[in-house]
Amino acid sequence: MPDSLRVAWVVALVLLLSCRPTGTAQETGRVKLAEGEYRITEQGDLGVGPIETEIFNFRESWILWRVVGGEYEIDGERIFESPRGALQDNEFTAKLTPDLRLLNVTEFARLKFRRDSGPLTCEFLSKQLRCDSGAKDPAQRVNIQVALDRPYGLIWPLSAFSLAGLIRSASAKVGDRTPIQVVQLEEVSDPLPVLPIRSDGLIRYLGPSKVAITVSGKSWFPSVYEITASPLRKVTVWTSPEGLLLAAERSSWPKGRMELVRFTKFADF
Repeated sequence: MPDSLRVAWVVALVLLLSCRPTGTAQETGRVKLAEGEYRITEQGDLGVGPIETEIFNFRESWILWRVVGGEYEIDGERIFESPRGALQDNEFTAKLTPDLRLLNVTEFARLKFRRDSGPLTCEFLSKQLRCDSGAKDPAQRVNIQVALDRPYGLIWPLSAFSLAGLIRSASAKVGDRTPIQVVQLEEVSDPLPVLPIRSDGLIRYLGPSKVAITVSGKSWFPSVYEITASPLRKVTVWTSPEGLLLAAERSSWPKGRMELVRFTKFADF
């Protein structure tokens, strides 16, 4: 082979290898299924948390992936003001079961009263919620363990996927009430950086809606549920046939509505 041709072949091979993607979703076994965005379209916090933790201009964008084994993963970002005028931008990841119940959530944010913290990881076990603050110094570490004896959901930090997963526990019979529990993590003080608060409540299935919900050109006739629990009080929830939260609304004071405002589906789930 002439030297000039050999050089050209080597250069072409180097260029080809340098352009080859590495660490793609396909190589890691992840298949992109959908992406979307939730917003709270009325000011307030759906009644979750004390007045000093009210949230404003809340947005939660996310990508849903299917992974090996049939489970799902979420890559997301929450942007909001808390308190008003103080912008917060927190990334998060989550793993879900094949029926969209939460297995774990990782929040890439620092605790208010622990500079050495983050990310905060919570594991959703069958009878216990476990959270770890992610401190580098063991003396700064915050461990949270909450025993639970009913289906449960984490409602603060606020997440559409936690609410939707909780709905999976509801009875399929219209009017039936299913006992549940909800947990919120309240940041209190230096001596008590995180206080888990557990509350009992009920989910009631109200039946299928006769009114369609349309987002980004796609329409669903949702199932409608009612969650009653402190500190949520009473929230109406609309979910798609796949179990995706379409909207959650408090009609009493303080009012608030979280809804899906953008949605693109790439494959069935």
